Amino acid sequence: MGDSTFGGGWIFAFLIICVIFGGGFGLGGNNAAYATMADVNSAINNQTTQNALGQIALSSANNNYETSQLISSQNMAMMNQQNSNLVNAIQGFNQISSSVQGGFSNLSAQIADLGYKMESCCCGIKTMMLENRLQDVQAALVVSQNANAIASQNQYLLSQLGTYTPV
Repeated sequence: MGDSTFGGGWIFAFLIICVIFGGGFGLGGNNAAYATMADVNSAINNQTTQNALGQIALSSANNNYETSQLISSQNMAMMNQQNSNLVNAIQGFNQISSSVQGGFSNLSAQIADLGYKMESCCCGIKTMMLENRLQDVQAALVVSQNANAIASQNQYLLSQLGTYTPV
């Protein structure tokens, strides 16, 4: 705080400048008043106050910069976390979508297989019904053929006997 270009003798340089240019403290002009020790002390105190205020302003600016950097880095971290969460959510939705599509694909295959099985079953039932019906008709045909054969034999026998009258 007390450091300057001339080291500790900056007050001496200040007095020389006042003497050369005259005026300000009355060290050389016609109606100039002489600088008293109180005036010099007041100037030194004023300069010290100005330096302290400058240091305070610089410290405040540094604090403001550091605070804004912390806020900025915190915002960046939050944005990165939000982006990471968003990517994870999208990947989760994609996995769910793939699972649903796979499930529907499997379901479609099972429905198609069920349709095939139902058609096979119905076709099998129809075939079995037709076979049973054919067996029934064949059995009826055999019965009918037997009845016809018996009737034919009876007629032949009766024709061979002629007109027979029992006694």
